Amino acid sequence: MNILKLIKLWESENLEFKENFSEKVIETLVSFANFRGWKVLIWIKDDWSIKWIELWKETIQNWINKIKLSTEYKIITEYEIIDYNWKQILIFYITEHPNKPISIKWKYYKRKWNSNHLMNTNEITDEYLKMKNKSYDMHFVEWKTISDLDFDKILETIDKININREIKIERDVLSFLHKFELNSWEKITHAAHLLFPKKAPHESEILIWLFENDITIKKSKTIIKSLIDEVEEVIDFITAYITKEYIITGKPARVEKWQFPIEAIREFVINAIIHRKYIWWTHSQFRVYRHKLQFWNYWKLDPELTIKKLYSWTEKSYIKNQKIAEIFKELWLIEKYWSWINRSVEKVINYWLPKPKIEEVSWWIQIEIYDESFIKKTTQKTTQKTTQKTTQKTTKDIILENIKNNNKITRKELKEKISNITEDWIKYNLKILKEKWIIKRVWADKWGYWKIL
Repeated sequence: MNILKLIKLWESENLEFKENFSEKVIETLVSFANFRGWKVLIWIKDDWSIKWIELWKETIQNWINKIKLSTEYKIITEYEIIDYNWKQILIFYITEHPNKPISIKWKYYKRKWNSNHLMNTNEITDEYLKMKNKSYDMHFVEWKTISDLDFDKILETIDKININREIKIERDVLSFLHKFELNSWEKITHAAHLLFPKKAPHESEILIWLFENDITIKKSKTIIKSLIDEVEEVIDFITAYITKEYIITGKPARVEKWQFPIEAIREFVINAIIHRKYIWWTHSQFRVYRHKLQFWNYWKLDPELTIKKLYSWTEKSYIKNQKIAEIFKELWLIEKYWSWINRSVEKVINYWLPKPKIEEVSWWIQIEIYDESFIKKTTQKTTQKTTQKTTQKTTKDIILENIKNNNKITRKELKEKISNITEDWIKYNLKILKEKWIIKRVWADKWGYWKIL
């Protein structure tokens, strides 16, 4: 950066000089966030002379926190310290905010020429309506250009998209970026920066942990990659620590059965990435326990959307990052924008596992997926209320005992004999017993019977 050239410029609609940090600096950052973003230089006087001051990292971090806490929505700034003539200049960089208009103490400012203009009610309303249909990832990253993108990664993405396309996309980087509105000349959007970076940004950070028990972390990993690469990285970690069993069916090929349905897990991971609030630079968290998976994502539901409605097929969740979602859909990593929760939950249930638990905790969405042992524990607790004898037996043991007593017993009759168990769960346990060659069904339907092997 040519700092001499920069400080010799006049203050303008995207440049401001300040002698010290104060509330006026925050007002200016708000006005830039409500306009087109750009720079605030601190410790430069109006006559272009530079004040001497020694900057400490802790001091700057306190200022950044003050900026964040003083504004609504919260502003997060980039900064840079420049050494010039044995003095230091602090530069704050701010981009146009996707959730305009931004306020400080309920006052809204917008940059006009070289000053901060206090917005009136009509201007505030107009800004809100203009920005309503534009997601964060569609905005430009002011301090990044096309040269910061990985062209090989883009070409690789084009090749993958063309596999499933009848009308092929031209294998050209600039044409691709233009087609999906990921750039404007040299400028690139946040979507392009997160999907195809040469150096992955910290906004994409994912934390993933392996827990020995509810409180003891056995292993942890921090993932900072392009969003597309992060999907497989998370899946690889999860599959390394969940169990897999091989079912002998009598056929030449054995059947693999994971502890959790991998396709459903992949969908939960992908949609955590798509729906994440990258503007707040808060990482997603994935936690692997012995008998459950837990996903934490910084994403607040829209005011009119509840968890109950989210489970239904009629309600739609607003896509937080429209361009990222579009590229993922082109890659066939997602099927439909709106129904991801319903489909993922359905896949878990069809795997004969409990319905995933989804809840809103403050500004986080937490999803918990339990394995088969959760149902067993629930069954044992419920059965304990009836008899001591039943408590110590598994569902499969009880089924076998009833088959010994009556080899023509039906699923419906088994359900009546085992309290608080669904017929689907009976069906699943019978299926497992047959696959493990413990029992088999001779004939079928009305005239059939069970045989213990």
